[in-house]
Amino acid sequence: MKRWKPVNLVELSGDTQKVFDVLNAESDLACVLIGTSYLSELLANIVEVSFIETSISGKLLDPQGGAVGQFATRADLAYCLGLINKGVYQDLARVAVIRNMFAHKHIALDFNDSTVKKLCGELRAWRILQDEEDELAEPSQDQLRMLARNQFNLSVILMGSRLHVDALGKREQRKKI
Repeated sequence: MKRWKPVNLVELSGDTQKVFDVLNAESDLACVLIGTSYLSELLANIVEVSFIETSISGKLLDPQGGAVGQFATRADLAYCLGLINKGVYQDLARVAVIRNMFAHKHIALDFNDSTVKKLCGELRAWRILQDEEDELAEPSQDQLRMLARNQFNLSVILMGSRLHVDALGKREQRKKI
């Protein structure tokens, strides 16, 4: 049986544009599931480079039953080890809630759902791009749905970039030891 390993950081770096394209072009469900999967791979990388070099790390991080194989567990561990800050952790927790809402709904869910819109509005990563004067006067339902989706998409990409840089930095630290 082949040992599971996270997608290589260089490969993930090349996938960022592809992920962003999917987040913007596919259904709301695909957007949420693929965005979360992307962040999960990045979390696996940042956690893995914090482990000693051993074949057991792949076993722990394996999404098919590894103790640290699930998105929320990886985020918890990354935060507890000081690999990510509290703000990133809170955003990842919100993404996990959004993902679970989409994944466990027996009927189609979209970014029009009031709880989803509220959670996307609470994400903080996208706010660095917010222009204080970009307020919509009486936005339509479609504009609110797109706002929530854009908040989600931008948060995924910005958190992903942050996790990627942190994982690369951690990998360089490991080489020096």
